[in-house]
Amino acid sequence: MRDGASLSDYHGYGVARRWDRDGLTVRRLVRQDGVVPIPPVLPGYRVALSLGDNNARLAVGGRPTTRGYFAPGTTVLGLPGDTFDGDMRDRVDVMLFLMTPSFVATKLEAFDLPAADAALRDLPPRQDVGLLDAGRRLVAAMQETPGGDALYCDVLVEAMVSRVLCRHATVRDGRMPYREDLSPARLRRLIDFICASLSERLLLADLAEVAGLSQAHLARAFRRATGMSLHRYVLQRRLEKARSLLLAPGGTAQAVARQCGFADPAHLSNAYKKAFGVPPSRTRK
Repeated sequence: MRDGASLSDYHGYGVARRWDRDGLTVRRLVRQDGVVPIPPVLPGYRVALSLGDNNARLAVGGRPTTRGYFAPGTTVLGLPGDTFDGDMRDRVDVMLFLMTPSFVATKLEAFDLPAADAALRDLPPRQDVGLLDAGRRLVAAMQETPGGDALYCDVLVEAMVSRVLCRHATVRDGRMPYREDLSPARLRRLIDFICASLSERLLLADLAEVAGLSQAHLARAFRRATGMSLHRYVLQRRLEKARSLLLAPGGTAQAVARQCGFADPAHLSNAYKKAFGVPPSRTRK
């Protein structure tokens, strides 16, 4: 995800943040005032998540879905080829998920839902507090550091996409099977990989491959196996390594930050003070 300053407007909306992966684009769209039409047709799936108090008039595929207040945490789904008709007024703060059909099919397969047995459908607007919280955490994470914490953002995006698909999926037997399995051997392999790669930029896709699980399953399975989130575990190990290096003679703050996978000394200092209550310089002394 990156700043939108280098990106062109999206049909009249400012792009504040953007996240690109194969088959998935996430955009945070903002606008302070005025009336802006909603882009009419896109080839893939489109889910709009309201992050703030939005005023919208929207019809999807000829079906009126939103008239007036678009409450925070509310989602609206458009299917491939659906025509969107409407506009948003005054202040706008929306997160938009653009997903290709093949991306959605792959994600549904990860939930043990073959394409022949599952589909997505729009639902009456309803607030989802968990989805809203994840969206706001993602925005906050991207504002803390210029590049954000890639692993943390990966986990948040994965969790949000999974939640959106679970909410909007319909299946023949009326339930969503979900499989979580992180055996002791897989957990040990994953932890060994993390500990050996703390200086690297760890991505959720890489960790999922090591664990032998899909990205959709890994974050939940890790929490169930260890009692903490994957991101929290990685951060904890980075900080433990940083403290060990700071207690050893020699080495600059820049070098310690680099060896422990932090973007820069300031990023390390902020995380270190939150965890240990003192800045890195105090540990050195």
